Amino acid sequence: MNRQKPILYILKTLILGLCPSCLKASIFHKIIILKKDCHICSEDFSKYNLGDADNFFVILVVGIIIMAGLVFAEIQYQPSLFLQMIIWIPATIVLSILFTRPIKAYFLCLGYKLDKKRKNTQYEK
Repeated sequence: MNRQKPILYILKTLILGLCPSCLKASIFHKIIILKKDCHICSEDFSKYNLGDADNFFVILVVGIIIMAGLVFAEIQYQPSLFLQMIIWIPATIVLSILFTRPIKAYFLCLGYKLDKKRKNTQYEK
């Protein structure tokens, strides 16, 4: 890993979706599908079991944003149900896609860091 400030490292892995090992290749195939490995440094991403944690946090964050907007719009403007559906269903889909990439990248980076730390402590014993 390059010696960088931690905030730059986190921003590169989360926002740009770069490999946590080499910071050169993207970890995503298409929009939100994780690759099996990095084609530059050969880091195997399949060994980091993300499970459903990333999906849970996407649902949590997007749900809070959408419900806050929905309640605010209902109290302030009282739009019809049809207008609410036209606004909030596409907003939910777009926000879910936008939040999925950085949250998946975060959990992959977290798994990489924990695996690296675990390997370092095994060698010290």
